[in-house]
Amino acid sequence: MGKKRRLLVAREEIAWFPVIDAESCNGCEACADFCRPGVFAPAAPEQDAVVARRSKMQVANPYDCIVLCTRCEPVCPSGAITLPDPRQFERYVEILDH
Repeated sequence: MGKKRRLLVAREEIAWFPVIDAESCNGCEACADFCRPGVFAPAAPEQDAVVARRSKMQVANPYDCIVLCTRCEPVCPSGAITLPDPRQFERYVEILDH
């Protein structure tokens, strides 16, 4: 039998979402390819960029992130993605037997 998560407050009241370190991000888009809810997207290219490079990634839809999901963090080859401490957010989620 599987487990199902239910939020105890509105999703917009829960500050659970990834943060991308722009210095570490290599723009590979592994996070966007992996994340089914569509949290990540390429950032707008820098206006002053002399050399054409891949766009860095951004958290475009933070509240589409599933609360307590940490699956994107290890997918990032450059280690640019961090998430908050899950223990601070467990109080917002009820685990139900499904």
